[in-house]
Amino acid sequence: MQMIKKNMVALAVAGALISPLTAMAGDAEVSGFIDVIANTDRDPVFTADAEIDVSKAMGAVTVRVDFDMSLAGNTGFGGQDSGRLEQAFFAWEATDTVTILGGLFNNPIGQEAEDAPDLNFTSHSAIWNILDNQTALYGNNLAGVAAAIAAGPATVTLAVVDDLGFATSGTAPDEKGKTSVALVVNATPMPGLDLELGYVTQDDQEVGGVAGTAGDVLDFNAAFKTGPVTLGLDYLTADNIVDNAVNLWVGFEATPEVTIKARYETVAFEANGTDDSTKTTLHAAYSIEENLLVALEWSDSDTDAGEVGTFGFADDSVTTLEFVGTF
Repeated sequence: MQMIKKNMVALAVAGALISPLTAMAGDAEVSGFIDVIANTDRDPVFTADAEIDVSKAMGAVTVRVDFDMSLAGNTGFGGQDSGRLEQAFFAWEATDTVTILGGLFNNPIGQEAEDAPDLNFTSHSAIWNILDNQTALYGNNLAGVAAAIAAGPATVTLAVVDDLGFATSGTAPDEKGKTSVALVVNATPMPGLDLELGYVTQDDQEVGGVAGTAGDVLDFNAAFKTGPVTLGLDYLTADNIVDNAVNLWVGFEATPEVTIKARYETVAFEANGTDDSTKTTLHAAYSIEENLLVALEWSDSDTDAGEVGTFGFADDSVTTLEFVGTF
């Protein structure tokens, strides 16, 4: 799996609005994927998710909708709906260097993408789960407007979105309409090196004097590819709940069809007396065909009992078999 971050910068500036694997349906372009996972530590053992993406470009404007479907919703397992909206946005190339984005889109903060074909591993990282935990919308997604500005080797994106947790401080009209502000800077200072610095504000939503959210979040991530080896780093710190989280990973492309990856994560919680949580993940993937990939993943977590299930830590070893098909 390639490390293709499907965020507003990549969508609006890097020209990755549409997957390379697309089919024509009338005037619109259609693409998508299925994600089938077997996990013997979970009930049910087999799950299947799917996504259909539809977009249409007219002049300087592209409109796109991503629709997610899940077997979990069909069975009632996990209390999920069978179909939900992931993205619904327009991207307007206002000038050669400025793109305006508006609607519902993937969170631009953090290194990791949301969809299975774009992930380095089968499981999401703890940092992605922390961000997902803070966004009230389905998935790690935001609703608002953004402007991406290309400035030499860097791209600067400024977004104003609904408060991550949909915070409200009361019922009076002047107490509604809270927003979060995100600033993301992407740069490629040299071939193979991608850097990103992101910051997003958020209301604390205090309950009884205790912060109910992570508050403002700062994330720095980097990836360096040289030959068949890719090295990655993702670091996050927040005002509340989480002191910091670190994700270190390495990928090796043994052949054009075979990749092997390893990841080590640690999360330090703000609460006194809570030990750091750690997780180690090993992942191997094989491309059966251009549109079908199979992956075997093993992970082991070590965390306090009170934090089990938090941000992807299970305090146990988990093995999964995954098939990702694209169209």
